Amino acid sequence: MIGLQLRFLAGRFHGNAWHHAHNEGIAEWPPSPWRVIRALVSAAYCADRSQSEVEPLLEKLRGLPRYRLPLATNAHTRHYVPDTDDANHKKSKVFDNFIAIEGGARDPQLLTMAWPVELTVTERALLETLCVRISYIGRAESWAEVKMVDVTGDQWDCWPDEEADAVAATNLLTLSPVEEFAIWAGSQAKPKKGNDVPRTLWDILTFDGARFRDEGWSAVPGTQLTRYVFAHRPFRRAPIRATAAVSIRPTVARFAIRSAVLPRMHEALALGERLRKAVMSRSKDKNGEVKAVFSGHGVGAGEHQHAMYLSSADDPRNLEMGFVDHLVIAARGGFDEDEIVALQRVKRLWGRGGHDLDLILVGLGSPGEIGGNKLPQTPILGMSRIWESITPFVPPRHQKRVRGVDTDTVEIQLRRCCKQLLNGVEPIHISTPRRRVEWSRFRRRRLEGGGSLGMDRAFGARLVFEQPQRGPIALGYGAHFGLGLFVAVEK
Repeated sequence: MIGLQLRFLAGRFHGNAWHHAHNEGIAEWPPSPWRVIRALVSAAYCADRSQSEVEPLLEKLRGLPRYRLPLATNAHTRHYVPDTDDANHKKSKVFDNFIAIEGGARDPQLLTMAWPVELTVTERALLETLCVRISYIGRAESWAEVKMVDVTGDQWDCWPDEEADAVAATNLLTLSPVEEFAIWAGSQAKPKKGNDVPRTLWDILTFDGARFRDEGWSAVPGTQLTRYVFAHRPFRRAPIRATAAVSIRPTVARFAIRSAVLPRMHEALALGERLRKAVMSRSKDKNGEVKAVFSGHGVGAGEHQHAMYLSSADDPRNLEMGFVDHLVIAARGGFDEDEIVALQRVKRLWGRGGHDLDLILVGLGSPGEIGGNKLPQTPILGMSRIWESITPFVPPRHQKRVRGVDTDTVEIQLRRCCKQLLNGVEPIHISTPRRRVEWSRFRRRRLEGGGSLGMDRAFGARLVFEQPQRGPIALGYGAHFGLGLFVAVEK
């Protein structure tokens, strides 16, 4: 079998799937036979090779190839391009969708496509010449090296099949069979004006986009969409796993929220519950067991070793208006390899409790690495002497009066919670926060789960410590779900 070996030098293949608008963000994978053969035609023009030389070679490559594929995943970037003709400079969203290939730009892995044909010595030399002239496959940024190879074996990752059930399938643009195209071309009358319809393989392969639009074609003549099936799912994530060389586990995962409507900080408790449920569903092992760090089962709550699911307003404007733009999962004991994989799998919060929210994992590390030392970068993970409530503190115990003395007051419970969370450190001064917030408007009861309930009252506080403390600081009832959360207000 004769084959072509493709190496995408930037570790990316940019090519839009046929019959899909560019801004749908649907990339073609693997590169269609039509796309690759058209690249050979372009190379023929660059090499100054005539139609009579090249067309017989392309006739042999007219059939349906099979593929051996590298690991890959689909991805995109989005750009907001201002319209200079619009007085308000309205911005249009433009997708740049692509396929990220195993190895990246440092060591991009090879893609091989092969045809069950034999070439003459002259045809092999010509094909090698054309391959050298190809500089990209797909869009111009898909820099590629193409090499002719001989292919053996019968192990394939993608092949044409119109009927078989498969784990995944796609439609690729291919050339119509010779007989079928000949019947179609023979039935077409020659027009009295304008260009004749394509009648040869060369006519098909040089049929350009301007003609496609100007003459109103619904499909390129002489082509068809062919169903290709995959031996395995075509897109597989390559999670970043901790290695033996990494001695410090990440303790914080930070997710950006992508939503038309950002959730309100009033719903922090419900957001925390939804985030916990999403992570638990992604962390089950083969026996269906959930990682204890995420569920909290079997992990001492008093030591705050299991995960805390916290809402964050990293943009100062969102902080002021009470919107949540990031979610944070923090666990003192850190996350192991399997737990990191589970975090990377969390892509969306569904259902009950508000709008569906798309999540993007944008940070994995320590509170210092993610929170930084300068405000307002992730202020719930900041380093500061002064902290103020961003969600209400709900005392876990009811205030009592014993022998004429008030016990378990809000201040006493705040100090006790701080000592427990901060390894014995308590604030030197507690006062009311400067920001005026109606704490009673916040959700203060979990939708699910058991456990003891705190007071049905809500308080805000301003904590001043002798030495700067590192967040997150979440205290009282519901602290592991976003209640009693404080934000650093100064270093």
